[in-house]
Amino acid sequence: MGNRFPGQACVFCPNPNVGVGEHVWPSWFIGEFHGQGPFTTSRAGVPYTKRDQVTPVTANALLGAHVPACQDCNAVLNTTVEKPAKPVVRRLLEHGDSGDELILSADECVALARWLLKVGLLSAHPAADHDHPGLQSDQDLPRLPVVRPEWLDWMRAGGEPPAGFSVFVTRRNLRGEDAAPAVKQHIVLPQLIVDGEDRNFTSQSIGFAGVNATIVWHPGWPIAHAQVGTRRAARLWPDPYEVDFGTLPKVHPRELAFRDGAAVVVDSADELAQFAQHPLSVDYDPSVAFFGVVLPSEE
Repeated sequence: MGNRFPGQACVFCPNPNVGVGEHVWPSWFIGEFHGQGPFTTSRAGVPYTKRDQVTPVTANALLGAHVPACQDCNAVLNTTVEKPAKPVVRRLLEHGDSGDELILSADECVALARWLLKVGLLSAHPAADHDHPGLQSDQDLPRLPVVRPEWLDWMRAGGEPPAGFSVFVTRRNLRGEDAAPAVKQHIVLPQLIVDGEDRNFTSQSIGFAGVNATIVWHPGWPIAHAQVGTRRAARLWPDPYEVDFGTLPKVHPRELAFRDGAAVVVDSADELAQFAQHPLSVDYDPSVAFFGVVLPSEE
């Protein structure tokens, strides 16, 4: 086994990378789809193509991604993140399109949320190396512009994720995307700066068979998620609760999305607390509170 990241340090600690590093999508997950190929990879519904720009790139097995990791951190993540999540993810995969009950306990929701955070953050990590050549060469592939230490430290420590994260899940249609929704809603994430510190608000969306997930970093400003309120989505983190995943409807991923907003500068945490009395939601755009105008949509 060669060194996939020669000269690069582990993304979790200062030690050098060993071997192929950390599997973003773990081997056990990729193995669940053995023999189900060929697979294509798309972005915004458009498959990556070969040089002729017509023929889709296909693979007989799911292609993953890796980030630099040392042997110790790799082993810790397997124990603290992968093993607790594996039975939960497998239950979701087995459930598929079924409308039968699928109860996830609060503890199972935490395990799933931790795993989704790991996959979502590492797949968008600047050091991520994707097996799929189209993904790796895509200059527009979403990458985290900054990686705050607290986003990864909890994984190695085996603790809980920071409360500044939220993890939302919806069910997705396994038989192809439904027609785009007539009404598309957005929750605006401001570029929040508090007393000179950029809070780095951000969101990432990922998915696998039957599941769409959105992870959001928004410390100090709560989110009122419209789909959670109408039981079209579930919040796995923070404040986990028992969820019947089987009763959630299938939801188009564009029905509700997060988008970047304008820069919002406040002088102190106390001032932020005053604005944060209004949670971020589809009905509240921070640009209105700060600037008195609604900024144009990025659609």
